[in-house]
Amino acid sequence: MPAQASGPGPGRGSTPDRSGSLSGTGNAIAVDGNASAPRGSALAGAPSAARWLIAGAAAVVAIVLGAALLRDDASLATLEAAARAERAATAGSGPRRPVAPPPRDAAPADELAAATAGGVLALEALGARYPKDPSIFRVLMLRHALPPPYHAAALAAAKRLLELDPGAAADGDVQHVVLSAAAGPPEAAAAALDLMASGMGSHGPDLLYDLATGSSAVKTGNPAMKERAAKRLGEAAVLERATPALRIAQELRLARSCKARQPLLERAAADGDRRALDVLSSLVSSKSKGCGFLGLSRCAAPCASIAKEIKAAMSAIEARTGPSPGAAEAPASR
Repeated sequence: MPAQASGPGPGRGSTPDRSGSLSGTGNAIAVDGNASAPRGSALAGAPSAARWLIAGAAAVVAIVLGAALLRDDASLATLEAAARAERAATAGSGPRRPVAPPPRDAAPADELAAATAGGVLALEALGARYPKDPSIFRVLMLRHALPPPYHAAALAAAKRLLELDPGAAADGDVQHVVLSAAAGPPEAAAAALDLMASGMGSHGPDLLYDLATGSSAVKTGNPAMKERAAKRLGEAAVLERATPALRIAQELRLARSCKARQPLLERAAADGDRRALDVLSSLVSSKSKGCGFLGLSRCAAPCASIAKEIKAAMSAIEARTGPSPGAAEAPASR
């Protein structure tokens, strides 16, 4: 029987390539086995140190190739699973790309422009197709508010807009439409007060206060509206939605005496705004006439006894918000 060459035999070379092994490993081993004689003669003439170096390198290569060929499928699967787990752990520890929010259910800009040019019917049809797009209902609200205004339809669009976008309550156009409806026919006025009381967050009570005090930019021309607005503003549920600035102004306005207002001054200094300044300035302002004999004498300030405390609160408010126009024009008390 012929002698076999040392190292892995040709039978190993027939093993198919796997993940982790080198392509063509079998051929390389077969050549190594068949060419042992010439290689031996070549090494014979080399220096001793070089022969040891070449022999060591060949042994290392043989061990690595043998381990790759002898690795079974179970070992490979285990190693690959471990590598995947390591990669996942590394990826999880680093910063991740933020996930983009899903697109809003909005009408395309060109369709909204076409519907706006088409008028109310086109806008209503577009709103039926995109019922969650607040921009459609804002345009529809403004279209209904054009002269002559259709207050009921404008309010319906405003209500839907506020349901989809509560922040629209701060929009000046929305506030103007609602206030204009309050100056309209009785049914529209009642619906407007309802919307202010329950559908506009903290901005609704602000509008009710302006109507109740007659300081609204939109004049209703209806004295009964001031009383109706004041009544709605006095509801506990409405005042709960009001800002601290509005609540203190309302309490100062409704207090029956200077003594009742005195404990409110500290809160007024901390929370008050223009509305509190307007109330307080009237308490320390004297009139040039209207009192005394035939009403020709100067009138004293209503709360002259606590004028110093009131003015201190007013100064604190002005330091935070700036002076009220009404307060700046008020004459000094004596």
